[in-house]
Amino acid sequence: MLYLLALIAWTASSSSIAEDPPARIKDYGLRDYVSVSRSLPHAEDAPWKLICKLPYNCQFQPWIELEAESGQIVSFGSTNPLVQVLTPIESFTTRFGVQSTEAVHWVSGEGASYTIPAGVTVRAVKFRETGYDTSFAGSFECNDEDFNVLWKKAARTAYLCMRESFLDCPDRERVAFWGDGSAQLSQSFYVFDTKVHALCKELVRTKLEPIYYPGQVLQFFGDSGLWFYYMQTGDFESLRAVYEQTRDFLLETYRFGRRKTWFDWGEPGADTAVIETCFYFNCLETLRRIAAELEFDLDLELIDRELEEIRSSFDELFWRNGAYISPDVSEPDDRANAMAVHVGLAAPSKWDEIYENVLSKKRNASCYFDRWVFEALCSMGREEQALLRMAERYRTMISSDFSTLWEHYDRTWASRGVKFDENSSLNHGWNTPALLLSKSIAGIAPTSPGWEQFQVLPKEAFLETLRVTVPTIKGDVSMGVVKTASSYTLDVTAPPASTAIIGIPRGAFRELESVHAGDVTLWDGTYRGGVDGLTWGGEDEDYLLFSVTAGSWSIEGRGALFTGSPKAPPAPRSTARVLDNHDWTASASSPATTYRFTSAEIPIDVSAQYAIDGDHWTGWRDLSNTRYAGQWFQVDMQRVESFTSLVLDNSWALWDSAETLDVSVSLDGESWETAASGVRGSLGITTISFPKQSARFIRVTQTGTDPSFHWSIYELDVRLENDGG
Repeated sequence: MLYLLALIAWTASSSSIAEDPPARIKDYGLRDYVSVSRSLPHAEDAPWKLICKLPYNCQFQPWIELEAESGQIVSFGSTNPLVQVLTPIESFTTRFGVQSTEAVHWVSGEGASYTIPAGVTVRAVKFRETGYDTSFAGSFECNDEDFNVLWKKAARTAYLCMRESFLDCPDRERVAFWGDGSAQLSQSFYVFDTKVHALCKELVRTKLEPIYYPGQVLQFFGDSGLWFYYMQTGDFESLRAVYEQTRDFLLETYRFGRRKTWFDWGEPGADTAVIETCFYFNCLETLRRIAAELEFDLDLELIDRELEEIRSSFDELFWRNGAYISPDVSEPDDRANAMAVHVGLAAPSKWDEIYENVLSKKRNASCYFDRWVFEALCSMGREEQALLRMAERYRTMISSDFSTLWEHYDRTWASRGVKFDENSSLNHGWNTPALLLSKSIAGIAPTSPGWEQFQVLPKEAFLETLRVTVPTIKGDVSMGVVKTASSYTLDVTAPPASTAIIGIPRGAFRELESVHAGDVTLWDGTYRGGVDGLTWGGEDEDYLLFSVTAGSWSIEGRGALFTGSPKAPPAPRSTARVLDNHDWTASASSPATTYRFTSAEIPIDVSAQYAIDGDHWTGWRDLSNTRYAGQWFQVDMQRVESFTSLVLDNSWALWDSAETLDVSVSLDGESWETAASGVRGSLGITTISFPKQSARFIRVTQTGTDPSFHWSIYELDVRLENDGG
């Protein structure tokens, strides 16, 4: 139902955003695809499809040059099937001779699909990328490649999910939800240059529709949305402009306990009573800050009374047996308990119990709501557990060849009780790892509006190196950390007209002996001073603090540090060569078929050939039955090739992963030899390695059973190790 409502909402507003404001949308020009599924020029005697790979998921318009008789119908669009929910495949009728044409409307995806009539020669194909006119000015790099990949995918997702406004996703909806907007706004300040601030300002100044997902509005009016914007920009006038509607919504309009108030699409059992109270409390605190900034003193007494009522009753209402829980649910919820920590209603004396009883055990939050779980863990001094949770929950997205982050962990729309949701977007703007890694782990955040003062308080946990840039209205803030067994070096660059509070974290050390700036000892149990522009900022149980003026600074803590990591290292990058499959053919135990996709009844071809076309959004699915022993998929490489492994990718249909697999090879397609047997399938991507084989035919046979799901291969790569394996 949400999907239909969102589609209606977008359709109703589409007339106002049909044309791009020229100054806001950048045209990157016509560019070559990374690869195409057929060598060009190319023509065939029957209708055929050309699949083209883009460098990453982007907003683009396909272009084609061809030679044809007149009256032929050629069509093109994205390989992402969800795009067709809003943007039908475009087509045009050829005239005689050589001609070129370009799609009228932009679409999004990792690849383009061209449907070509028999006899038409495709001479060349290109694409035109367009998008909001901003640059990737922020960056994050550490010694663990998993988090580097995750940051980059989050940044790419954030860019893809903006155009005329912030969009929840660019394919099936394109709706400017308040909840998604909160995530997108806050992440944008850590990823893009200051041109994106105009889009953020428009979201802040949007006229409030109180009945449109009031729970999401509540999420925006707190420190993750409205106040976050002010701290980043110092935009006092926008605070003034929205204060009245914010105050009226919180103090007069909002009502607790509405049955369908939305807070998260994660697992069932969300403790809405606790979550709602926490968000409301956070919004009131933000409203109080704004009222104080604007000197609206008459409102402060009423706001303070509301805040005190929540503070004084919260534990009595919800604290039970070492966790926060309302009578509405049977078990404590990670979302509710994380929010209690995040907004300050959970006293530090309760943090250990909350972690042991809830946050270490529950995984109910979606990738949208895990933002606040992550921040709560970092606030509790459990940044190691925050990073481990992030790496675990994003595992299939990190490993996937898709360049963006998905609407739901593991394609699971859990609140609807299914393990695979084909409506689920693979590029959704509510993912915030780029924000969390740059802000919470690198510890970079403004402490006064407009970055006049900011802090760099790293919480790098088991990471050994960091190198981070955050673009601000003052200029770039950069930091770097290098840790060894005996030293902790923190480099910080503060832009002009700013000051920074930087901290050496005590938690990184078994024993902290001294802190130095070059040859000067700053601290050896007592602050010594002696460096112009650097002053003592005090100390607490977490940090030794120093205040520095604009410029570049390097301070070093010496002593005995904690070393090692509880996280398994990322899988090493494969050095194997992927064999060229341009002229290969594929067949399977199930016949070629088309199925109707989503409630929009979009026809999707899942014939065998699509598993070797270079695109991970097109593929083969055996829809004749659920998984059964004896299903097979086969490729004919047209010549004898040497190879040492296969990679089977079904990230699009994630839960169609095989149970167990056998691989056999043949020179002639009749006599077969076993290359591997009993290989267990993995969720999303299965790699099968074996001694070097030389064959023309490869057959993969599925040997397990599952009554719930089908078997799919959305891309099959055949690889040869560089050394010959």
